[in-house]
Amino acid sequence: MTKVSVSLLQKFTGHAGSIYGLYYSQQNKRVYTGAADGYVVEWDLEKPEEGKLISRLNEPVYSLFLHEANQQLWIGTGPGNIHVIDLVSQKELKNLAIHTLGVFDLKLYQGFIYAAGGDGCISKTDVNTYETVLVKKCSDKSARSLVFHPEKNFLAAGFSDYSIQFLSDTLAQFDGVKEAHGNSVFSLAFTQDGKHLLSGGRDAMLKIWRFEPSLSLEKEIAAHNLHVQFISVQPEGNYFITGSMDKTIKVWDAHTFELLKVVDKARNNSHANSVNKLAWIDENRFVSIGDDKVMLLFGLRREGALD
Repeated sequence: MTKVSVSLLQKFTGHAGSIYGLYYSQQNKRVYTGAADGYVVEWDLEKPEEGKLISRLNEPVYSLFLHEANQQLWIGTGPGNIHVIDLVSQKELKNLAIHTLGVFDLKLYQGFIYAAGGDGCISKTDVNTYETVLVKKCSDKSARSLVFHPEKNFLAAGFSDYSIQFLSDTLAQFDGVKEAHGNSVFSLAFTQDGKHLLSGGRDAMLKIWRFEPSLSLEKEIAAHNLHVQFISVQPEGNYFITGSMDKTIKVWDAHTFELLKVVDKARNNSHANSVNKLAWIDENRFVSIGDDKVMLLFGLRREGALD
């Protein structure tokens, strides 16, 4: 097993409410956050004191996605609207009233933005015309998380009815697990090789699902003391991190699924409240956001093998 160390590099403050939305742009080398205060902020990781206000909405921000080619930021909000902001002009281009409850996740696939709604619907909207071409009612409970397979033409969706559904890009369901967790499925992530799906839930469990030869539960781990809010896989595929309502971040081996490191307030000056989302910046750095209204930048270092 490999030993890793994690250290706090920077702290970013300025939001007046819990931070729920997070997106890192590889192209812009900027991080975008959205919070309960309705503010969307752009951060330069080298200048933590110089957050740039992108948008000020009168509603909480739950999710963010930057369409890099168009430089348009898609913002999912509490009431269910999706606002599209042009980053160059900083003007709102569209206010899309697609969902009737919060938009919890936004993902891009082949020119379309897919949104997970608190109304149990998943929507599909053209990024260029802003036309919503499909809205699929998938559950009577919230759709919380969406993730596309890295190689194949399908997505996994997690719901508050405890289920995981597997859908085509036309949102036709072809497989699923009804009782995937003991409560809401908050986060999903594929491993980089696409062989496993990681799921985290309100039941504080981390589950590892294998696809070959057929869908099966390979491993389940009592990962945290409270809700597993988010899972993020390192771009290089060696590690993944989980964030929880129990205020901790945990680093895991993406090949063996072993726990490598616990990051908390006492030992790492981490979050004082729930950790809501995480994003990798590069192989050795990641950011986290939480209910304590701050974003933190951490450095990860491999220390060598343990006997």
